[in-house]
Amino acid sequence: MNRLLTTLWGQLPIPGRARSAIVWILSPKFTVGVAGLVRDKDGRVLLLRHTYRRSRPWGLPGGGLQVGESLEDCLHREFREETGLEIEVDSLLSAAAHLDRKLVDMIFSCHLREGETLDNFKANAEVVEARFYRLDELPDAMSMGQRRLIFVASKQAARDKSFHFQPGLGDWF
Repeated sequence: MNRLLTTLWGQLPIPGRARSAIVWILSPKFTVGVAGLVRDKDGRVLLLRHTYRRSRPWGLPGGGLQVGESLEDCLHREFREETGLEIEVDSLLSAAAHLDRKLVDMIFSCHLREGETLDNFKANAEVVEARFYRLDELPDAMSMGQRRLIFVASKQAARDKSFHFQPGLGDWF
């Protein structure tokens, strides 16, 4: 059946824009989220206490991708919005699809831009506190999903098994 549909699809006189529209309509839609794993010189992880997560407010900085935004631009915007801090994005550590929630998460290794410290943190309606934590002293008020994400991303960052691909440049570096 797939072979027949593929053959028909290739032979039907459908203009390119119409083909793209059909594929888009028939394809599943996902929200794309980004999160940043920022570690200090002692290996501690930056966590934020979010106001909208009532019982388990602590987690990684990050948020949702907006239309026309690159993954890196999204991360920069989210850090500015949530902390008032500027970061540098180092590399992609992990990507995962959560099919039940129609969500794709991308976790990046990041570092605070030169001269930035938590002294520059600005509490706001979304985030009231920012702190660095050792992996063995993560706050209790954190979801198991966030905790698992931090451990997986930290292991990947320690092994330096990450990569960075910029579409259009044609290079893996």
